[in-house]
Amino acid sequence: MIKQIKTSLFLLCLVILPAAHARADADILWNKAMAQYKLSNQWVPKEIRTQIDAERKDQPGKTAYIKSTLNGWEKQEPKYTSATTDSNWQILPEQKKSADGINKMLTGLDELKSSLLEDEVKVKRLANENLNGKNLVVFQLSDDGAGKKVSIKVWVHPDTACMVKMDTSMHVAFYADADFSTHYTEPGKEGMCFRGQMQGNIDIQIPFKKAKMSIKQTHAEWTPKPVN
Repeated sequence: MIKQIKTSLFLLCLVILPAAHARADADILWNKAMAQYKLSNQWVPKEIRTQIDAERKDQPGKTAYIKSTLNGWEKQEPKYTSATTDSNWQILPEQKKSADGINKMLTGLDELKSSLLEDEVKVKRLANENLNGKNLVVFQLSDDGAGKKVSIKVWVHPDTACMVKMDTSMHVAFYADADFSTHYTEPGKEGMCFRGQMQGNIDIQIPFKKAKMSIKQTHAEWTPKPVN
């Protein structure tokens, strides 16, 4: 079942990716936030922990725990070793072949969001919102057409230009609906905010492959990518 879901999500990424095409309206804070965001993308986590709860009609639900550890680089991009674990993140003696594939699938979704942000789909500045006692500036990006809809909402700290939270909603007719929420860390000594926790839901709507999946993911121990 996990393999079928992974294939469906790969198709979802291919359908949505061409949506990034419009230029953003100038906004000083947004430009600063994007500069900070792009800089943080030059860092990667040494460890990623992922919990996936998947279910299909007439089949029992399945829960998978996957721990991915940075073990090297290839053309400045990180290479991870992924292993299935128990609920305490202890590696299981018998490994599932889907572990590495699931990690790559989720990385692909992260790259999709980055492409939409960095290619600057038109940005709208909304009214400020209070989140955990912080008065944050809110931005929204969206693209709608040809049976697909993508919406990204970003909460930005006005003093640090750090992203605090990002909600992503994706819909592709007859493929899937997906909703993800990412929370970012407080600024570190480098002044950057990294992805801390992500959770989301995916509803696969492809005929004969319909399934639902809930995902929780944490990132830890960020390290810079090697320079040229």
